[in-house]
Amino acid sequence: MAKKLAEEILKKLEASGYEAYFVGGCVRDWLLNRPVHDIDICTNAHPGDVMRLFPAHVPTGLKHGTVSVKSGGMLFEVTTYRTEGKYEDYRRPSEVSFVSELRLDLMRRDFTMNAMAMDLRGKLEDPFAGLDDLKQGWIRAVGVPAERFREDALRILRAARFAAQLQFQIEPDTLRAMEETASLLIHIAIERVREELHKIIDSPAPAVGVALLCQTAALKSWPLLDRLFSAGIPHAPRLPRLAELTQKWSLLLYGSGFGAEEARQVCQVLKLSKREKETICAFVECLTELRPHWDQPREIDWRSLLLQRGWAFCQKLDGILQACWHNSAAASDVTRSLRETYEQMQVKSIQELAISGRELSVLLDKKPGQWIQHILQHLWQQTAFHRLPNTPEALLEEARKEVVRYEH
Repeated sequence: MAKKLAEEILKKLEASGYEAYFVGGCVRDWLLNRPVHDIDICTNAHPGDVMRLFPAHVPTGLKHGTVSVKSGGMLFEVTTYRTEGKYEDYRRPSEVSFVSELRLDLMRRDFTMNAMAMDLRGKLEDPFAGLDDLKQGWIRAVGVPAERFREDALRILRAARFAAQLQFQIEPDTLRAMEETASLLIHIAIERVREELHKIIDSPAPAVGVALLCQTAALKSWPLLDRLFSAGIPHAPRLPRLAELTQKWSLLLYGSGFGAEEARQVCQVLKLSKREKETICAFVECLTELRPHWDQPREIDWRSLLLQRGWAFCQKLDGILQACWHNSAAASDVTRSLRETYEQMQVKSIQELAISGRELSVLLDKKPGQWIQHILQHLWQQTAFHRLPNTPEALLEEARKEVVRYEH
């Protein structure tokens, strides 16, 4: 669907006398039969020409020659062939110059597999033998590798990420250049570094990416991250067994010997969101507390964990334990114990209580406020494992007592 819509843009550009190609990652992924997420287009038409031809557009990056063109409700980036001047911050060029030759545009790209273009008829423009590298499973920088990494140091992490996603090898000269220029990553915003690390640990072969980060000392500018990934090599193969990034980070941290406090420091270095940080630290804290019970997994106090953290959290924690104990008897025991404990609960969530927050407010003649959540949480903990009947009368009586304790 998206490709068909993008083809309409190429057709109109060609019909108007311009060259137009699909370019970069979309071409690579089509050739690899992988899902394509973003379709980029390059052309010798200047931004003004593109905007004239396509009234439905967004001038997203005119300075760099990019116009986002709307086709069938989707936006596609259309960029003029260009060369780039000196990079001023190891990330962005200080200036760009529009050119008329496709080859000059492809020369500025990071890796040969991303320096290919394809026209409407499927003809491939491949001046740097990117297709050969794809077939052989090589990640090779375009031109002089060290120059590519000095232009944009983030490419060092991108190389490791592509290796993990595609299960490719880094071409030797490119690998040496990554090692030589790794110190330049200090100039890259940690948010951009974080996104590449996310993609590495979320890839099909994170162990490949983690090993490359260590081999190239890519994270040496962040000692805590460097130590984490160095110690995390043995645990990286387990990461694909987990669904969520917070679980993956937690396994990597715990497996590397990091406690909750160091986990918090890592989250701060990465500038993770408050929710991500709290979730990861809670997982690491629980894993650390559970460590003495690993030889006797049925001794894990799931009752307390369910009351403190809830069912969803405990399921995800169990997932991390499953990844640690993959296919072992202990893994089966842990899951069985959790499910048995959960089934014993007469009230599995606050929503199942026989009285609501609104009813408490009316029956206790109190204005709504933070007290309601406190009382509901208390009532749930009392009823979950049958300490208190889940009836409106019993809950209201207990609520009256707890309100007094809460207010004093």
